[in-house]
This record gives sequence, C-alpha cells and structure tokens, in this order.
Amino acid sequence: MRKSPLVSFFIMSFLILLLPGGLSHASGTQPAVKEYRKANKLFAAAKYKEAIPLYQQVLASPPEDAVLGDIHTKIGDSYFRLGFFQNALDSYRSALRDQKRSARPQTQYWIGFCCLLLGRDSEAVAELLKIPEFYPESGMWVPTAYYWAGWASERSGNKDSAAEYYKKAGGNGRSAQGRVALKRAEKVKMK
Repeated sequence: MRKSPLVSFFIMSFLILLLPGGLSHASGTQPAVKEYRKANKLFAAAKYKEAIPLYQQVLASPPEDAVLGDIHTKIGDSYFRLGFFQNALDSYRSALRDQKRSARPQTQYWIGFCCLLLGRDSEAVAELLKIPEFYPESGMWVPTAYYWAGWASERSGNKDSAAEYYKKAGGNGRSAQGRVALKRAEKVKMK
C-alpha cells in the first residue's frame, strides 16, 4: 500500500516540528535553559549589565525548573548593584508576585530600601512596615525593617515614629544591633 504524498507531507512536517523540541528537551539544552545558566554565570561574575538582558529574555520563555520570582529578583539585584534603584524597585515588585512566601520578607525589605534610597521616605516606611505586619516570623528582617523605617521617619522629621521604630528594632538590647537601635531611639527623643 502506497501512502499519498499529502500523508507523507503531514508525517514529515510533524516529525520536523517534534524533533528539534524533543532533542533539545532530551539533552537539556533548551535556549532558555542555556540563557538562564549564562545569565547566572554573568551575575556570579558581577557582570550585572550583561546579565540583565539575558534574564529578561528568559522571562519570555522560562525553563520549567525556574521560578519567575527568582528571575525577577536576579534582575532586581543586578539593577540594585548597578545603582539603578527605580529599575530594581520595579523588578522586586514583580518578584514579590511570583515568590514563595519564605522568600517574600527579603524582597519586601529591598522594596522598602529602594524607596529609601530614592528619597521616598513615607513610601519606604509603608513598605518596610509590611514585613512585621505580613511576615512577623521572618527573623532578622523584622528588626532590620523597623530600624530603616525609623531612619526614614527621622529623615522626614517624624521623631515620635522614628523613636518608636528604633525601639522595636532594638528589642531587648542584647545584640549589638539592638543596642545601636535603642541608642538611636534615645538620641531622636532628645533632638
């Protein structure tokens, strides 16, 4: 029995479409996987400017094992290290939407800190205070967030709030950081 040319054409077309995807998947060399690995190597080598466009390409078609929140975070970290705080802020906000809960306190901190570095003190305070509100179990991120919320409040002239946040950052004063925060709270009250 002879196959018609049309059937042969469809079979060949199907195999051609299937074969490249099948081979690249089987060998683990999908373009997105290669780009992601290359971007990670550039990031590790502190070549942030070169890593950013590769990470952005990967976002369009991420590898199966990549978490979008992690890619956005790497983009944010790259921008931050280059001193482009607005771009970093935008990337961290995108990361927050796609992250596991355990990664969010740190990202939320960087959102607040970028606002602080951009001189947007009231926004920085609001963003930093989300950490103790939404992630009270996040360990060191809570007092760190309170400290910088105090700093932003102090810089904007809100001494009462600054003292309150510094006290919360200081906790029981057993750590060196806690003692520094408590001293800062006392200084703010005296001003």
